[in-house]
Amino acid sequence: MDGWMGKLLKIDLRNKKAEIENLPDRAELHFLGGRGLGDYLLAERLNPEVDPLSSENMLVFAVGPLTATVVPTTGRMAMLSKSPLTGTIFDSNAGGHWGPALKKAGFDALIIRGSCDELHRIEIYEEDVKIIPCPELREKTTTSTWRSLQEKTSDYRHLSIGPAGENEVRFASVAVGKNGTLGRGGLGAVLGSKNIKAISVRGDKKPGISDEKEVESIKKKSRAWLEDSSLTEGRLRELGTAMLMNLINEAGVLPTHNFQKTQFDLADRISGENIARRLPSTSSSCYNCPITCSRNISGGEEERASPEFESLGLLGANLGLSDPDFVTDLNQLCDELGLDTISTGSVLSCYIEMSDKGFIDSPLSFGSREKIDEYIELIAFREGIGDKLAEGSLRFAAEYGASELSMQVKGLDIPAFDPRGMKGQALGYITSNRGACHQRANMMTWELLGIPENVDRFSEEDKAPLVVHQQNLNAILDSLIVCKFTLFALAEGFYREMLNAVTGADLSEGEFMKIGRRIWNLERLYNLAAGFRRRDDSLPPRFKEEKGSGPAAEVIVNEEKMLDSYYQKRGWDKRGFPLPDKLTELDLEKFSGLLPGGGEQYD
Repeated sequence: MDGWMGKLLKIDLRNKKAEIENLPDRAELHFLGGRGLGDYLLAERLNPEVDPLSSENMLVFAVGPLTATVVPTTGRMAMLSKSPLTGTIFDSNAGGHWGPALKKAGFDALIIRGSCDELHRIEIYEEDVKIIPCPELREKTTTSTWRSLQEKTSDYRHLSIGPAGENEVRFASVAVGKNGTLGRGGLGAVLGSKNIKAISVRGDKKPGISDEKEVESIKKKSRAWLEDSSLTEGRLRELGTAMLMNLINEAGVLPTHNFQKTQFDLADRISGENIARRLPSTSSSCYNCPITCSRNISGGEEERASPEFESLGLLGANLGLSDPDFVTDLNQLCDELGLDTISTGSVLSCYIEMSDKGFIDSPLSFGSREKIDEYIELIAFREGIGDKLAEGSLRFAAEYGASELSMQVKGLDIPAFDPRGMKGQALGYITSNRGACHQRANMMTWELLGIPENVDRFSEEDKAPLVVHQQNLNAILDSLIVCKFTLFALAEGFYREMLNAVTGADLSEGEFMKIGRRIWNLERLYNLAAGFRRRDDSLPPRFKEEKGSGPAAEVIVNEEKMLDSYYQKRGWDKRGFPLPDKLTELDLEKFSGLLPGGGEQYD
């Protein structure tokens, strides 16, 4: 079919060989590309019990049928593996230009297995694949690595890891281009465990388009609607996601002092508006994207990325820090070392609270800048206490008998939206297949922005249908693969029109949404086979026992009732196991072997 290239590139690092394989039958319209295709390849080829940092773990980089076409915001790509932080099947996605370059090289996905005995980098120019030793890049920062690669191969697109990835920090990130990031889940550590510092790719091929005239019409309509939206044309372009800071704080859902409070008195100092006033910046765009939401701070020796809202929330408010220059510096330090800013802020805030409560002694304190940057470097290089902190907040806190002070679900640290003031978001966190994530079901749009309509954010009633729908839709968007900011301007049905026009498919609305359900259920099956159960679909005790601040001052989360409703809506039993009829409905019978034995007791 048009849209797909029909080829997978497989690299085996054990013998340093590459081979090309046809895209598996039925993969296209069953799993699309990006996240869905990656899930399919992992479920087929990777033992769910594998050690994520062993050479047996597998990495998948996948693009979608819309990638590298004229459809707006189709520059995204997905990276998938079994996460060393969570142990779940895990995908992270990023924009930029690397994904379209992989597509133009002629591939829908790149699969990497095995590991090298010394540091290497990979160059891909269509069928020409080179695996090159690069000891000179050992412990280089991401920017330094990017510069070095540009000098050697300026016509390639690059992704790389920093020192944190090389040292297998469990929340190491991957730099995409100069300022993009595959942030969550520690997939940078998986690259590091394979001794791969960077992957560079280029190509000159083009995906086929089924209906050129209709695709051109879709492009024009999409751009017009995106330009007509006050969010995609206005605030996102002006401030990036940092525009959310004051709104989230006023709503009483901004994590502060390791989520002990949900409002920060000095939030305006680290708001997008204040940062824009203090630090001149310019906007930049991913491949074929009119939104241009990325902000780059100018001035100084090197242009740097302006912090996103999540980074401001976890490295700023959650640590009690309000100096916008210092928080921006911490964000840049994490990016250079290759660390996820959310998990870095979370493990440090957990560490500080553990010290406050007598579990450990620490020189760090909430609201103090002292030694924060030093500790971030200790984490990246696994030196001193940083070696333990590099294991992530859950493992670190559990070692000292304080696991309840780790703010996470399934080991993934909770982002900068406190669930007490958004009950739909709470349900989204606990049921997310990759751990606490607001991108699986971004209920903020419904519960705070009123898009597409307002819902009562403090109510636990009737949230399951909304969350399930959001999860299914986002699984599709992550697989097409397009930017989720487009949801601020485009109708849901328009994505189906995009797919049909590019590929020549003729999917009905029901068939289209079924793809999202299939992807979600396959991820659930994989996690069940990896040992996850209903007990793992749960928030830390804090959110169920301690009330928030401001508008959320009298609110806790009662998750069990919402969870029962969610499982029923999904067609799962009370253990959270998909029922046989559900697997048949979704054409997942071939993966039924991932289900644990039926004799397990409900837990």
